[in-house]
Amino acid sequence: MSTRRRSAAVAGPAAALLLVAAVSTAGLPAASAADDSSGDVDVVNTETVQIYTDASGAPQSSRLYEQLSLTGEGDVTVKNPVATSGLRNLDGFSGVSTEGGVQVADVHVDGASELRSVSDYDGDLPITLDVVYLLDGEQVDPSEIVGATGHLEVRYTVTNTSAQPTEITYDDGNGGTVTDTVSVPLPMVASLTTSVPASFTGVTSEAANMAGDGKGGMILSFTMTLIPPIGSDSSTVGWSADITDGLVPDAELTALPVDPLSSPTFATAATSYQGGADTGAELASGAAQIDSHLLELRDGAAQLLAGLVQLRDGADELSAGLTDDAAPGAQKVADGAGQLRSGLGQLSDGAGQLADGTGELLVGADKINAGGQRLGAGAGRLADGLEQADDGAQELRSGAARLARGLGRASSGAEQVGDGATKLSAGADQLAAGTKAARNGSADLTDGLAQISAGLDALSGSSGLGAAADGVAALQAGVAQIQAGLGSDSDPASLVGGLQALSTGLGQAETGASQIHGGLVALRSDTSGLGAAKAGVDQVKAGLDAAAGSGGSIDQLKTSILGVKTLAWCTADAQCGATMDALAAAVESSRTSTQQASAGLGQVSSGLATALAALDTQLVPGASQLATSLGQAKTGSQQLHTGAQQAAGGVGQVSAGLDALADGLTAAVQGALQLSAGAQAAHTGSAQLEAGLGQLDDGAGALADGADQLADGSQELADGTVKLADGSVLLADGTVELADGTGRLLTGAQQLSAGADRLSAGTGELADGAGQLDDGAQQLADGAQQAADGSGDLADGSALLASGLQNAATGSQQLADGLHQAADGAPALVDGAQQLSDEGTSQLVSAGEDTAQSYGAMYATLAAQAERAQTESMVVGAPEGAVGLAAYSFQVQGEDGETGRDVNRGLLAGGIVLAGAGVMLLRRKLLG
Repeated sequence: MSTRRRSAAVAGPAAALLLVAAVSTAGLPAASAADDSSGDVDVVNTETVQIYTDASGAPQSSRLYEQLSLTGEGDVTVKNPVATSGLRNLDGFSGVSTEGGVQVADVHVDGASELRSVSDYDGDLPITLDVVYLLDGEQVDPSEIVGATGHLEVRYTVTNTSAQPTEITYDDGNGGTVTDTVSVPLPMVASLTTSVPASFTGVTSEAANMAGDGKGGMILSFTMTLIPPIGSDSSTVGWSADITDGLVPDAELTALPVDPLSSPTFATAATSYQGGADTGAELASGAAQIDSHLLELRDGAAQLLAGLVQLRDGADELSAGLTDDAAPGAQKVADGAGQLRSGLGQLSDGAGQLADGTGELLVGADKINAGGQRLGAGAGRLADGLEQADDGAQELRSGAARLARGLGRASSGAEQVGDGATKLSAGADQLAAGTKAARNGSADLTDGLAQISAGLDALSGSSGLGAAADGVAALQAGVAQIQAGLGSDSDPASLVGGLQALSTGLGQAETGASQIHGGLVALRSDTSGLGAAKAGVDQVKAGLDAAAGSGGSIDQLKTSILGVKTLAWCTADAQCGATMDALAAAVESSRTSTQQASAGLGQVSSGLATALAALDTQLVPGASQLATSLGQAKTGSQQLHTGAQQAAGGVGQVSAGLDALADGLTAAVQGALQLSAGAQAAHTGSAQLEAGLGQLDDGAGALADGADQLADGSQELADGTVKLADGSVLLADGTVELADGTGRLLTGAQQLSAGADRLSAGTGELADGAGQLDDGAQQLADGAQQAADGSGDLADGSALLASGLQNAATGSQQLADGLHQAADGAPALVDGAQQLSDEGTSQLVSAGEDTAQSYGAMYATLAAQAERAQTESMVVGAPEGAVGLAAYSFQVQGEDGETGRDVNRGLLAGGIVLAGAGVMLLRRKLLG
């Protein structure tokens, strides 16, 4: 193939690629020349570098074609940067006016106008081309293929070498940014076209678009995206065929810069990268929130575990205390209260009997007192009578003496003697009868006083009032012990104080149990407790399941990525497809992490469900029963405390009654002793009285006998003067004895009167003591009855306390069992939350951050390339304010045995390219 033919052949593809570049700028606003201008003129500057290479792709020469397309009306001065080496005007034979490397042209535009030039270009190229030939599997020099037969494989490697270290900034997926320095190339797309002759058979290619050339040959075209990360900065394409009499066909590679953010072809990929970065950031943010909540859940679960352990230990201690101590102790209290009620009932019965006995004693004492008073009065009257009798006896004694003396003179008064004797006899008979009756009465008095003395001795002895006093003392000691045991509220060691402390403690325990119940109910709450936590976990899990499920956000992101892969430009670029596949695999990997996180959340949800079930079935009911039972126990303890206080009050009254009884018994004993002493004295006096009355009776008898004899003798006065004298002697003796007896009788009567007085005083004291004894016994009976009533309340309250504490023990055991289960399950919740954080959400956060950073870096790289495309796409630069387009065209010279290259034909081909591009731009302008 000749040079002329090859140059003409490449004109079409180069013009087409430039047309693509022009179309990509069609949406740009019209640009006006920056320098002096009048009117409205738009300027488009097209720069095309044409590089001629050998068959291996090594550049041989380069030219820069400049074309200025001006449209509109007016005059404009254009200043266009150009390469001045070998600068030539393609529109005529005149030169190109330049100033300091800038083409300066004054142009009048009326519709459309063009300025074209060409110059030598020795600047750096943004891409390189390397062509490798293999014949029958071995790499060969292109010249060795000419005339050869075999299987030919050709590989074209196009590399974007324009990368520069550039600093980019992108989101780190955690609310911050990452600044990194990466290699940012000038974004370029390329198209390679070659035509193989009909002599090549079995032509195959994995990446080429193939079509017949109408001459039996095959046209192969390749599209390459040299825009990382949409594509790669290097792309290798190729074809193979069986050849006979081989040759190396020409090829043309055309590349041009493109803005990946503005080009509709690549904007979809850029949007996908931005969407991936946003999705990754959202994923990282959501996962971070989930992880934060999980860590809060872990910490809360740890605190819950610590609280449950303390609550469990406290519940164990409470259960042990209630089961082993409080409930058995309450039962013992109930049993003791029953025994106390029975004993106080017996005490009440005995006190009642004692009150009845003291009542009878009081009646008897009153009778004794009345009798003693009558005895004293009688003894006084007896003493008075005996004083009169003693006076009479003394007078009788004097009269008898005078009688004896007068008998000597009896003879003279015999008649008077007879009358006196008769009267004396009658008086003596009366005296004898009186003394006889007095003697008999004194005997009865002596016997009665003896019985009274014996009775009083028995009453005051150890078997009477003394025994009663001893019994009362024993009762006082027992009641004192009962009082000490009952105690008061101020003595916590006593029963009343202990019950007060127990009631207070049970009240506090009830309050604590109610607080525990309230706390457990709050913990169970669906709005703020474990229910809300489970709902939140379930909601997050549902979101993760939706994201990982069919049609979820992960599938949507993956579909978007795979959609980019199906675009024509990406399909034609193997590296782009590989990149999209890697991204899709990364997204699919995030699905696995999401599913693992969802599974971990499922375990957390199950743990929370178990905890909620334990709260519903054991902890909350157990705490409620415990609070109720403690309330019942508190009520029972309060009743028990009230009963104990009533019992203490009753026992206090019993003690007061016993004190009064003891005082009464003491007074009774003292009165009995005084009464006994008085009775002894009365008995002694009555004995003396009886003896004196005996003597008086004997004297009275003798007096009566003497008086009788005197009376009888008075009849025989005359002859019984001697007998009268003897009788008067006897009479005198009898009167002496009578006087002596009445004296002794008077003394005994006086002693009897004194003893009767003492007896009367003693019976009064006895009556007073019996009254006090009766009052004390009555108080004792009343107090014993009140104590018995209080002991009944005490027994009822202690029974209720025992029952309540037994229920509390049952509830506390149930609470302890539930807390054991909850405490045993809580570590799994803590560990599960930590494991989910470590293996699930943290990985999800990391994956989200990696995704955000990966896509963010890719988008930031594209943005940096877009910036380079906007500022560095021109080869040497465009006029200020003009639209600039640039392209690079590599003409790969084949090998067919001919030599030489017609440079002029190449230049002509370049001119044709520029002309074609100008025509297309003009057509676009006119159609626009």
